[in-house]
Amino acid sequence: MSFLYLSANAYALDLPQVNLSETLQEQKQGNEFLQIIWNTNAVVADVETQVYLKALGRELSTYSKDPGKHVDFFMLNDSSINAFAGPYGYIGVHTGMLLSSESEAELAGVLSHELAHITQNHLSRFSEKTDKQTYIMVAGMLAAALVDNSNASQAIAASTVAGTAQQNINFTREHEWEADRIGTNMLSKSGFDPSGMAHFFEKLQDDVNAQEFLRSHPLSINRISDAMQRSSRLTGDYREDSFEYQSIKAKLYYHLHKRIKLEKDQELTLYMQAYDAFEEQKYTLAKSYITQLLTLNQSVPSYILAGRIYSKLGQLEAAQQHFLPVLHNEAGVYYAAKAYMDNHQTQQGVLLLRRYLKQNLGTYLSHKLLSSLYVDVGRLDRAHIQNAKALAAQGKLEQAIDRYERAKTTTRSQDLFDIINVEIERLEKRIDLYKELP
Repeated sequence: MSFLYLSANAYALDLPQVNLSETLQEQKQGNEFLQIIWNTNAVVADVETQVYLKALGRELSTYSKDPGKHVDFFMLNDSSINAFAGPYGYIGVHTGMLLSSESEAELAGVLSHELAHITQNHLSRFSEKTDKQTYIMVAGMLAAALVDNSNASQAIAASTVAGTAQQNINFTREHEWEADRIGTNMLSKSGFDPSGMAHFFEKLQDDVNAQEFLRSHPLSINRISDAMQRSSRLTGDYREDSFEYQSIKAKLYYHLHKRIKLEKDQELTLYMQAYDAFEEQKYTLAKSYITQLLTLNQSVPSYILAGRIYSKLGQLEAAQQHFLPVLHNEAGVYYAAKAYMDNHQTQQGVLLLRRYLKQNLGTYLSHKLLSSLYVDVGRLDRAHIQNAKALAAQGKLEQAIDRYERAKTTTRSQDLFDIINVEIERLEKRIDLYKELP
């Protein structure tokens, strides 16, 4: 399900053998694509949403054809129902896609389909067949979907697609079929209901908000029927919706409609009542709801929200007690560190978040928070370093180098100065290698 992949032939037979290694050219294209994603200013700036999507996508990727292949995931703030796979394994999902899903298996089905496009090297195979830089077309369509000016968006999309869709339809149908088949198997192996993908396809046909999706992902009755039949042959005890999925979806709805959606589930209702009170700065009321919730539900979102509430009440010790069970989760560490800063114990926040980021690949948001923490304790050199890492995470390598150069001018530590030089040399080498490529 990417912008360029059309519907699949249900009668396609053997899957072709593909080269699953990644090239420097793919990395370069991925870096350019990554910058375009971030320059849309549409990446959802919520650490729980980012962490959840990345964790789900990476879990699914372990059951893919090439679990070692580079992948990364982004939630984009767009009400249309769409998803895309870009070069170097970058996969985006619109908030409209998540909100339209009726189960976590449906969302996982979308991700599995996109992962299959990545592991089968569909972008590079399309480029080889057509002699076109497919990633540029994908990026153009992504930009078109996310720019503010709707007229400009339509013009960009029209100029990008017009000369390519019809002449390549047979090739891309083959891709869609491959992605359906491989993605369904991925779902089954990961414990999700493999019919999630097929059910999602089926309901899209009558959804007005899915017109953009259907233009770039045409569906046929045969393809839906094939997906249904394939998933029906797979059986097992499937996973129920996680509370992470339910709460993130409920919060997206809340911020879109400025109200809580009536929920059948008591635990989710209590969570959203606590969240609504928290957003309205009614922290004592929020505390009463979260206390009730924690007697029923000890999930990651519940503990994080509890910690945030107690932090706002100035009860730092109680806040950290609630964060303690979720310090394996980046969002838990993020809000625990922020609670320290908000309650004037910033150095503790620095130690906590810095330790996590030394051992784990963090999000852009965590590096930005650590930068702010360093500013708060007067360590401008380290603040610049974290800003540099945040920029590098966005693919903005030259801007990251500028930040490292600023760090050099402010540090008094020779060791840190030498470390910064190593990082600058590493980024400069990457830039030089990219420049040598066509």
